[in-house]
Amino acid sequence: MPPILVIHWDPVEAGPLCDRIRREGFEASPYPCRGAGGFRSITETPPAAIVIDLMSMPSYGRTMGALLRERKSTRMIPLVFIQGDPEKTERVRELLPDAIFADLLRIGPALSRAISQAPAEPVVPDGSGTPLVQKLKIQEGAVIALLHAPEGFETRLAPLPEGVRLQTGTQGADVILALVKSATALGRELPMLARAMGKEKVTLWLFWPKKSGGLASNLTMPRIREMCRDVGLIDYKVCAVDETWSGMAVAPRRKG
Repeated sequence: MPPILVIHWDPVEAGPLCDRIRREGFEASPYPCRGAGGFRSITETPPAAIVIDLMSMPSYGRTMGALLRERKSTRMIPLVFIQGDPEKTERVRELLPDAIFADLLRIGPALSRAISQAPAEPVVPDGSGTPLVQKLKIQEGAVIALLHAPEGFETRLAPLPEGVRLQTGTQGADVILALVKSATALGRELPMLARAMGKEKVTLWLFWPKKSGGLASNLTMPRIREMCRDVGLIDYKVCAVDETWSGMAVAPRRKG
């Protein structure tokens, strides 16, 4: 049976998807979500295809698809996306037009087609054309708190929408951009950041170094997610900031 890797933002919830794919005659296993270690495992034992869920947290699926295509070691593996919200699915289709998109009920035929018709020259997405402020949803007149940013980082936000103001404190901020390099630093910051959000409608982005970005760090997406949950925050969007930093938006978890 062809081995299939299933990527879902929550490895536990990937279990039912794996069961569904196994019923179609494939050997399916969930992506372990171990940061760079997860990508190494794909490189060492490449699957016949990778299924990426877009039904839940499509931004995570879109980011994972782009990262797989950006790496030479994983670029040739066929990608199959399980369609979710039509508008968000279409954004992924525009980014990776040679991937296969299918409803869950048609996942078996989609996998067979992806494996037999793998693109000879896979599309490598170029996210450089999307301004960072657009990715971060920064609006006109917003007050941005830029925390622990290296010198010159603010230039990555240019051009800023009209009336946007940058500051180094969180008081009165509409958007908080916190750059952290270690789990220790993030552990110190998170309680304060959670309080800063309070009852106000504040957008909080956490930026951490990419493994390939040259900055030493012990942070990964799963670890940040776990630390956020400990203070009542849950992630809802991810994005590539630049060649050095990745970003994750978090918000207070809804009670009940």
